[in-house]
Amino acid sequence: MKSVVCDAAANQTQTRSARKPYRRPALKAFGKLHLRTETGSGNMTDLTNLMRKSDPRAKENIVRIGDHPAGIGLYLFDYKPEFRALWGHGRQFGVMADEAERVMPAAVSVGPDGYKVVDYALLGIHGSLH
Repeated sequence: MKSVVCDAAANQTQTRSARKPYRRPALKAFGKLHLRTETGSGNMTDLTNLMRKSDPRAKENIVRIGDHPAGIGLYLFDYKPEFRALWGHGRQFGVMADEAERVMPAAVSVGPDGYKVVDYALLGIHGSLH
């Protein structure tokens, strides 16, 4: 009877040793993109940093530079001249409202001017976007 107990213990030890060791998940870092773009006017509040005009109709020189985990694009762009004073001069970083609306409708709203605005915090994008 002792040999049966010993054999079972030996089998458990072999099974444990055959498993791969635990590897902690790693965060993939893409760097600080905001350091590679020009800043806006510098007087935006935290709220306007998180609620940004993201309607493609307000943007130009749009270049897709990556993918958000939700499956939408991440872009560099310039606001059209009529939006620069309020929303920022130079290259900007963000998403397109129409894409964000497809994956998370709650993150998109329409401003009083009829242009779509995205709540970047709901997309998991925090801090300065420019």
